[in-house]
Amino acid sequence: MGALDRALASIDWPLREAQRDLVAAGQSLQRTHNAAGFLLLSSGSATIRSGTESLEAPAGSFLVFPHGHCFDLRAHEDATLIYGWFLPSDPSAQTLGTFPHTLMIREFSVLEPTMVALVEGLLKGGSRASGHRRAGDMVVCGLIAATVLSSAIRLWAELGCAPDRWLHRVSDPFISRALDAMHESPGRAWSVSELAQVATMSRSSFAERFATLVGQTPASYLTDVRMESGKQVLLREHVTIADAALQLGYESEAGFRRAFQRHTGVSPAAWRTRQRAQSVPAAEALPAA
Repeated sequence: MGALDRALASIDWPLREAQRDLVAAGQSLQRTHNAAGFLLLSSGSATIRSGTESLEAPAGSFLVFPHGHCFDLRAHEDATLIYGWFLPSDPSAQTLGTFPHTLMIREFSVLEPTMVALVEGLLKGGSRASGHRRAGDMVVCGLIAATVLSSAIRLWAELGCAPDRWLHRVSDPFISRALDAMHESPGRAWSVSELAQVATMSRSSFAERFATLVGQTPASYLTDVRMESGKQVLLREHVTIADAALQLGYESEAGFRRAFQRHTGVSPAAWRTRQRAQSVPAAEALPAA
């Protein structure tokens, strides 16, 4: 298989819920989850803020959020969207960690009309028409979502939207070992020498190849991994800032606070308060398994 095939094959998409939302012109909608998700803008147009990005989305746009995410959608005209999210999956997180924060395909409905019909099918199954859930709904809907997400990522790559060196991160087996190790144990105090041993390379060769393929130093990449992991940790119940700092390998809570603020622009406490304030309604949600 090619690099893209391997990337898609390594991702498990256990669908948790999907729902349809209607947003009137001038109104806003916020959603937050600690796992991957997707959004299809069926009609209307909107500005979507995700992380530090502000994206103009016309009707037919499809967005993929590979990580724990938060977005704020403001409709320019009456908008209809379908939004879904997934159960956290540790093996998938290793591959998803190589993706950018947000993937967007603006003409998805034109280029993949069959996939759009499948997304609509997530909300138009027999369980809705009859008022009760059909046996196998969660499995069928999960397979549909996996097909749609894989098609969207493939199209995103084909259209040249992927950043430079993205597939190299997946295709290089040596660097991939080091990337996987950092995602599996973000709290470990990884040194370049230790990562080079994981990659079965010399220290100098590893550092040079890592910078070429990933576009960052190992230390910089590890910080990014820790911050994304930190967001997921902070969303858990009864976890203090000090607990998060300890889990992510920081010697002090103050050190974690400084790193988090540099990465996100806000303190961990402020970020968590904002996320928790953005509740997700249960309307038109698929029932839990």
